[in-house]
Amino acid sequence: MDVLILRLIHIGAGAFWVGAVFTNVLFLQPTAMALGPEGSRFQFHLARHRRFSTVILLSAATTVVAGIALLWLTSSGLDPALLFDKSRLGFTVGGIVAILTFAVGSLYVYPRTERVVRIMGTAMAESRGPLPDEQAQLGRLRRELLTAGWVTVAGLALAVAAMATGRYWGVVL
Repeated sequence: MDVLILRLIHIGAGAFWVGAVFTNVLFLQPTAMALGPEGSRFQFHLARHRRFSTVILLSAATTVVAGIALLWLTSSGLDPALLFDKSRLGFTVGGIVAILTFAVGSLYVYPRTERVVRIMGTAMAESRGPLPDEQAQLGRLRRELLTAGWVTVAGLALAVAAMATGRYWGVVL
């Protein structure tokens, strides 16, 4: 596949991934928490009916796969001499951080989000609010998701910063 096409896919999916995570963590989650039960209904609709979490996960996977393909093509099959060259080190570090951030999202955040959707879906299907044990689970899951969200924001910010400055790492200013 052409490097230009891969770059467009990587940058487009990555911009969506970063923007969606930042918007979710900085604006949507705090607003939903402030609105109480109505905020929970909003978050439920966003996750279940609009598949927001799934779309973020797919954009993250697309970003990572395209990034790995780009590194493969531009480093002669992941040649360590090229990957760790000063002129490319920012891309390598950014890629590693992005992969770790993707792992946090896919292995930690996504399953917890789906659990929240199941709990809320059951309560809404039965036309009731969450039971006390469900409320306790939802509270714990929301705290875990908020912490994981900030870890994801930090990871993405670090990955973007590493890649944005990657060309200048070997330059002495």
